[in-house]
Amino acid sequence: MKTKLFLATSLPLWALATWSCFRSPEVKTITEEKIVYPEKVEACVSLTKFQLEKMLGAFDESDHASEMMRFKSIVKRDGNGWRISSTHLARGAEKYPLPEGRFFVVDASFIDYSGKYKDCIEYAELYKKYHEYIVVSSNIK
Repeated sequence: MKTKLFLATSLPLWALATWSCFRSPEVKTITEEKIVYPEKVEACVSLTKFQLEKMLGAFDESDHASEMMRFKSIVKRDGNGWRISSTHLARGAEKYPLPEGRFFVVDASFIDYSGKYKDCIEYAELYKKYHEYIVVSSNIK
């Protein structure tokens, strides 16, 4: 009787142990999605003359040549590229603060003037008949 009881309890345990050793292990796959945005995206906007004049109308006659405005818009995917909504772009603008730091007025071959952004714009504006100047920023602090 003891032998039958021993066999009755040990055989299922042996069967379970053997089955667990030879079964295939479960493989859990963990997927992680990460959205990577590109550094630069080429986008285009088509403006009518009316829209452009409306945007330029946001500036006052007394505004300095260096004054900036920020126009907000919506960007949508368009085929292979991106399209900026011109109707949203021309709706409104807000004053944008002048950048701070040191700037240079640069000709094709040398630095002609350096100073604050507004001063550099004035200098370039005064001598634009004689040179093709650009104003660039210096990140040196």
